[in-house]
Amino acid sequence: MAGQPLHFNFRPVIGDQHTGARAYFLSVIAILFLESMIRIVPALTYHLISRRKQTPQRPPKPHLLPTVFFHKLLTQPSPLPILTNHAIATILRCLLFTGLNILFGWKRIRYTTDYQLYGWLTLANGGLALLLPTRTNLFSLVARIPSPILLAYHRWAGVATLDTVLENERIRVGIVAWAALGVMFLTSVRFIRRRAFEVFYYVHFVFVVFVAGAFYHAADAAEFLVPGLALSGLDRAVRAWYSNVRNVEVTGMTHYSAGDVTKLRFEGKMLSPRPGQIVWVQVPGVSWLNWHPFTIIPFVYGESSASKGQTEGGTIAIRALGGYTRKVMGHLLAAKPEPGHHGNCNDTEDYRPNNLGDTNMTSVASSVKIRIDGPYGQGRLQYSNYPVIVLVAGGIGITPAINIATHLVNEAMRARQSRLASPSCPPSINHDHQPRPHQYIHLLWAVKDVTHLSWFEEELSSLVALTQSKNLPLTLDVSLYVTNGGKDSIREEQELGRMTYKYQGPGKVHPGRPNMTGWFQHVRASLRPGLGDVAVNLCGPGPLVRSARKAALQVSDKDVLFMVEQEEFEF
Repeated sequence: MAGQPLHFNFRPVIGDQHTGARAYFLSVIAILFLESMIRIVPALTYHLISRRKQTPQRPPKPHLLPTVFFHKLLTQPSPLPILTNHAIATILRCLLFTGLNILFGWKRIRYTTDYQLYGWLTLANGGLALLLPTRTNLFSLVARIPSPILLAYHRWAGVATLDTVLENERIRVGIVAWAALGVMFLTSVRFIRRRAFEVFYYVHFVFVVFVAGAFYHAADAAEFLVPGLALSGLDRAVRAWYSNVRNVEVTGMTHYSAGDVTKLRFEGKMLSPRPGQIVWVQVPGVSWLNWHPFTIIPFVYGESSASKGQTEGGTIAIRALGGYTRKVMGHLLAAKPEPGHHGNCNDTEDYRPNNLGDTNMTSVASSVKIRIDGPYGQGRLQYSNYPVIVLVAGGIGITPAINIATHLVNEAMRARQSRLASPSCPPSINHDHQPRPHQYIHLLWAVKDVTHLSWFEEELSSLVALTQSKNLPLTLDVSLYVTNGGKDSIREEQELGRMTYKYQGPGKVHPGRPNMTGWFQHVRASLRPGLGDVAVNLCGPGPLVRSARKAALQVSDKDVLFMVEQEEFEF
């Protein structure tokens, strides 16, 4: 009748709320396995083809126009101002996840709300949040889903758990659960997570309050929460069984006053980290409970037992950016030689700062105690399968790039030694001895100050020297940019010339910000026809990463797609 308000009486899409929550839970799991198949099928196909008898190499077929279109669409940075750090693919995942919550949570809205239905979705999302963040994650190990994607779903499930539990305020335990999840949410925002990691990490343990409340409130909570709890227990058991937590010996330590960076070189057997993996590091002198994620730079083959799948150590770089890393930095700089350590005649000289204020603290390194847990995680791209690799880094974000370059150099050196050890074994019988195709690595590193190049000058020089002296099927091209200068390039060149520090590593130092589009066009023009797609790794400040992502998409076409992976430390 005219003049009377309209009343809607929508029902849940599945009448039985318990069944609906089960269907929602399994739908999210199905999406994760779809993510897995998108990655596993191409990688498995490449592996099977590469294991076949050697045949004349054929140039790759051009990509179909729809493939190029969707590649550019899904890799494009978000045009929304508040979401510029995310790619379109991430936003589509979030919209799909949100849509599932809306679809299965559709409620009748005439005067009342279906609290019971929201309670079931709270349990389902809580179970998903428990299932995804463990270090030894089956979705990562078996389904090969990259860790950043799993952590994104974990965050979305946590937000959905908080949102749906808000509808349960009439229930006593719902208020307690809301308070616990609310505190977790507030300490999980990017600002807190980046600057006070230990607060974010410790507060997450109040999730136990939600789990206890869920078991108290719902008799059927176990089917949603037990899988995640069991996976967490399995994670702990696997790490204990394989002794992933190792006490390692710090054998070298250098502090760079420019940029406040300290590099620790350590020795101790551990699994060789692959690109995209991280290790968790504990410094007992700072905290016996806190573990912090770092990218590890493994030793170069020949310094380690890398041929057996293990390394005898590596290097981590620590920059004081947050509360915990500042405490670690203070602890390292306050280190003193252990009692009874007599060192050698060069100890006091080693400890003396150079003209930049950098300090070689090897004489006190043995007094620094650290523990390593890992490596963990799964990268998106298999860099060994690409003939051309592009690495773009800003500041301390160079560590993943050097990790990837070292990994590729080690693989090339292992393959070379394997062929030399069995020269009479034909490649058709032993596929591990097949000649490796030549790989081309293009590395761009942008820093604020020229003195920051000293952080990894030694590592870059060593990698380039190895590719040249060992006759490896590998080429490493290095481009360096110093952004802390004026617009007048002549004045910048003069300022660089007056610096007390002179970079003597590989590559040319360019003043000013990189023209990312021009640099990628130069890389694209240098590619020989028929090489195939290009793997791109980005890690650094947001503006640098966004400009590099856009440039990579601009040079992608039907002949070559630039496949982009962005390194993120979202822990």
